[in-house]
Amino acid sequence: MLALVLLFSSAFNPVETGLKEGKQAPMLKLKNSEGAVTLSELKGRYVLLNFWAGYDAPSRMENIRFAREIDKSEIENISLVSVSFDTSRKVFEETIKRDGLNIATQFYDKDGSQSDIFDNYRLNKGFASYLISPEGVITVSYTHLRAHETLSDLV
Repeated sequence: MLALVLLFSSAFNPVETGLKEGKQAPMLKLKNSEGAVTLSELKGRYVLLNFWAGYDAPSRMENIRFAREIDKSEIENISLVSVSFDTSRKVFEETIKRDGLNIATQFYDKDGSQSDIFDNYRLNKGFASYLISPEGVITVSYTHLRAHETLSDLV
């Protein structure tokens, strides 16, 4: 009987993953060898917040795509903040070097699924992306951007 109650209660109250569009993005503070960044420092700019890992091919390819698209974009008020949940800093550093990414936009979260970031952004497997408005509001959330969508379409 208890098992049935638990089964039905979880079916009607599923664990929510990700964050809803229209909600304020949770606080975020990151450091890398180039310095530190917080979302509050980036207010007034669009922020593409991307979570990825080198061992996950789709999230890694998306990270490369986002970096290239922002570099080519005519949108001047957008910043990429990319957070890796790789298993080691060495793997992270080798991956961003191999992929030709700008270290200033790439951050490593050594705590992975145990981190505050993982909890605050309600990440399921750690791979999601959010477009955050200049006011700090999530305007688009997705696990993987569809191939035909571009940042210009979303901003």
